[in-house]
Amino acid sequence: MFALLLRDGSRTEIEAPDFWEAMRVALRLDAAQLEVPGDPPRSMTAEQVRHELALGRPGLFDEYAPGWQPPNATEFRELLRIADLSASKTGLLVGVDARKIRKWAGGEGEVPYAVWRLLCIYAGLAGAPSHRFNEITK
Repeated sequence: MFALLLRDGSRTEIEAPDFWEAMRVALRLDAAQLEVPGDPPRSMTAEQVRHELALGRPGLFDEYAPGWQPPNATEFRELLRIADLSASKTGLLVGVDARKIRKWAGGEGEVPYAVWRLLCIYAGLAGAPSHRFNEITK
């Protein structure tokens, strides 16, 4: 059984079918650490979990800035797994045809920043912008 050390200091055990899903649950719940059973048991920080799931690229979850690099297909597919979204559900959420979502997941074309950011916020991996609209456009 896996365990999570949450940011409030509490510890909770989780059931997950495998190590990969345990890491996804840790990200969904914004855990500070994932405790992995074994001999010896090990502990992973949230940063290590992101890196292991191929989501550790610097700037990936940052607010938009010139030079922002869109997610690659692997990063996009992993975000959909963390958010537990199918292509159809993703399309409905962001207002894009499911076929386009599948193309992005297959590496065809670039995911627009707005779509990526909305999915990151939905998955709990990024916060909504804290700026007021007039501050952004100055």
